[in-house]
Amino acid sequence: MLSLCCVLLVACQAASPAASSSGAWLMYRGDLQRDGRASSSFGVAAARHLHLAWQLDLGGPVDGSPAVAGGLVLAGSEAGQLTAVDLRSGRLAWRVTGLGAITDSPAVAGGLVLVGTLEGRVVALDTGSGHQAWTWHAPGDQPAIWSSPAVWHGQVLVATASQYGDSPLTAGRLAALDLNTGRQLWIECLRAGCAPGDGVWSTPAIDSAGRAFVGVGNPDDGVVAFEASTGRILWRHSFYADLGRDLDVGATPVLTGQGPVESVDVGSTAGIFESLNALGGTQVWSRTLDAGTAVHGLIGSPAFDGSALYVPSASPPYGLISLTALGARRWSVTTSQPVYSSPALGAGLVVVGTGAVFGDRSAGELLAIRTSDGSIVWRSDAGSAVNSSPAIAGDMVLVGDYAGKLLAFAAR
Repeated sequence: MLSLCCVLLVACQAASPAASSSGAWLMYRGDLQRDGRASSSFGVAAARHLHLAWQLDLGGPVDGSPAVAGGLVLAGSEAGQLTAVDLRSGRLAWRVTGLGAITDSPAVAGGLVLVGTLEGRVVALDTGSGHQAWTWHAPGDQPAIWSSPAVWHGQVLVATASQYGDSPLTAGRLAALDLNTGRQLWIECLRAGCAPGDGVWSTPAIDSAGRAFVGVGNPDDGVVAFEASTGRILWRHSFYADLGRDLDVGATPVLTGQGPVESVDVGSTAGIFESLNALGGTQVWSRTLDAGTAVHGLIGSPAFDGSALYVPSASPPYGLISLTALGARRWSVTTSQPVYSSPALGAGLVVVGTGAVFGDRSAGELLAIRTSDGSIVWRSDAGSAVNSSPAIAGDMVLVGDYAGKLLAFAAR
């Protein structure tokens, strides 16, 4: 099974780290609500003036979203590199190699940059120098970390799944590590007796009450809610009986609403998008948005701007679909290539990449779309699949591509 939640989100219940600086994008989807919203005022007028400011070769496909902190862009690649680059000039600050394939997005907190690898490790490096602070290896039979680390109250929440193709199929686990030392604080299997399955491809979304939410794979194919402080499971919701179809919930959920009306919204590779009550996991509404199939469908994570959802589709019809918070369709943009990239939101603007993960990977674009009506206001041909999720920092857009390029677009 291929996860592209790592490749490959609502009113905020509390101020998130990403909101502290208009030039920061500290984690996957920008904040712990995973809404994909930038803290800057980057919008339609700026997008019309975007141009390629610089690019850097990272040695292998760049699947995750870059992080931006302290004037540095931090990005990993399947070549096992984690690289820090000056945001404005593109000058290399440092590069660490030999980490193992990286397909998730870095998270920055406490002066550290954290990333998971397909070797089942979490590595913490000093943001300024790249010096390794600590490393942790997940237990189990060849575990892989596809999801991005989530930093909450001094803890690093991580999740494990199987290697590509579920070979071997391993037990999905959740764990918490001390941010400063990497010491394991707790670890929980998602199936009784640590039975294989329920791999977690998605990154935890965490609300102000300390409830965390992730999508899980077969056989349960749904969403699990747990206490971020202890790992105690609060509820489980399956989208459908797996029946060996490998139709996982690989996307990262987005939190919408607040308090007793808080919802957890996410799609599945079957093409089904569901809104669940955050308190008990009961279904609020459900929509079938595309044809769906294993490792395609709605595998990209949705974005949420406070009133509307933006859902990427990697199965026919390819493109981006906008829904109201109650699930009514607002508009859709059809693209020639599937969309595995998870969209990022500016002011009245959504930015997303296109490109296949099977077959011809020499085609892909980065698109900027007006949120009010779905009109395309800017596009750039990458000449390679763009499965990476964009990051918006100030007036710049950062994204990676299959050819191994880290691309920086500036509006001035």
